[in-house]
Amino acid sequence: MAIANALAFLLYLSSSAILIRRFAQPDSSTAKASLPVGILIIMALLFHATDIVFTVEAAGGWNLGLFTTFSIITWLMALIALIVGSRLPRTHPGIVIYPLVALSLILKVELPSSQTSALSDPALEWHVLLSLAAYSLFMLAAIQAIILAVQEKQLRQHHVAGLIRKLPPLQTMETALFQLIITGFCLLTLGLVTGLMFVDDLLAQHLMHKTVLSVIAWCVFAALLWGRLRHGWRGRTAVKWTLVGFSFLLLAYMGSKFVLEYLVN
Repeated sequence: MAIANALAFLLYLSSSAILIRRFAQPDSSTAKASLPVGILIIMALLFHATDIVFTVEAAGGWNLGLFTTFSIITWLMALIALIVGSRLPRTHPGIVIYPLVALSLILKVELPSSQTSALSDPALEWHVLLSLAAYSLFMLAAIQAIILAVQEKQLRQHHVAGLIRKLPPLQTMETALFQLIITGFCLLTLGLVTGLMFVDDLLAQHLMHKTVLSVIAWCVFAALLWGRLRHGWRGRTAVKWTLVGFSFLLLAYMGSKFVLEYLVN
């Protein structure tokens, strides 16, 4: 498990370095660099998945520790980045995503949870999978929103030189943002519905804060999508609503898990 984790970490960092160097260089042919990066990331994903499988087997089921779960979320993000990057090699999202994934692998090893638990009901796996997929998409949406905000600010100030020129047009970035939000919203909805089927006592199961914050996040994203459809919300408005919704979602799971596992315990 430690070897798979270390190899995945090194491959993610190597891929990040190649992508950052390529992005910072003047316009040149990128086709030669695309294939090696794709191979490196596929290998990283395989080693990362191996580490996750070993962790699940060691725990006797899905390990719900904070950074173990975060590692699964970032694996999904890396997979999505690989797919998107194959279509946009010059502005590969892995430039931002892969260092974050590498960080998650370090945190998993250096900060093991002192209070871990495994799923007692196999049916809960669907709820966990849906929720983790939703978290990964909304985390990508939050990163996309930050980049979009920086890009829009630079354009408003007429700073269109340098690295900003290499980013896709604002409309393309905005369309990608809402594609992530719509998909994540659908998965979050399914995750909340399936999760409610297994709730007996919100207080006894330490789920009150998580459920309330998740529902608030769902309402924020629902309002954003409604505003987009009805009033054509975009730009700064879309960025603000996206970051607010993701903040509630982050507190709902990561925040509550951190408090329960590292502070209260």
